[in-house]
Amino acid sequence: MKTIFSWRPEKTIYPRPDLKTFRKFVKEAVRITGSGITGCLSVTFVSAREMEQANEDLVGHTGLTDVICFDYREAVMPDMPEEAFVMEEESMAEVDLIVCPAAAEIQGGKRNIPYAKELALYVVHGLLHAAGNDDLQPALKRKMRRREKQTMDELEKLFDLEKLFPEPVRREAR
Repeated sequence: MKTIFSWRPEKTIYPRPDLKTFRKFVKEAVRITGSGITGCLSVTFVSAREMEQANEDLVGHTGLTDVICFDYREAVMPDMPEEAFVMEEESMAEVDLIVCPAAAEIQGGKRNIPYAKELALYVVHGLLHAAGNDDLQPALKRKMRRREKQTMDELEKLFDLEKLFPEPVRREAR
């Protein structure tokens, strides 16, 4: 599986994870969640402003959200000439996750969950959506929460999440 990684949040606040370790983390998370991604996964970390805009433009919701998942594996593509596709098939993402570190800092703080664990949970949550899990109905939401916990428990045995996602850097106001 190929992972395309992009880190675009406020870089002076949210340190970028080590790419090699992050790719290992994603590979294990894909396996544990059963999301079935075999080709290419794109994971883009964005700023709060970018996430609010993506949430409005791409999902039709207002405000900040934690993760957005697009699964293109079953998407019906319009009839277009082959030369219209600029990227080669191997580099086209099967699943695209957009993740917001600022949301992890905010929500983790509210729920008393470390930033690193909250941010890792967003990746897991997106991959569970790609695995076919849904959280729009109460019964489905409970099932998805159980899968999140199971997945996170397994990942925490394999990875030091606080090393994977270093704490945000806040400078003291002078």
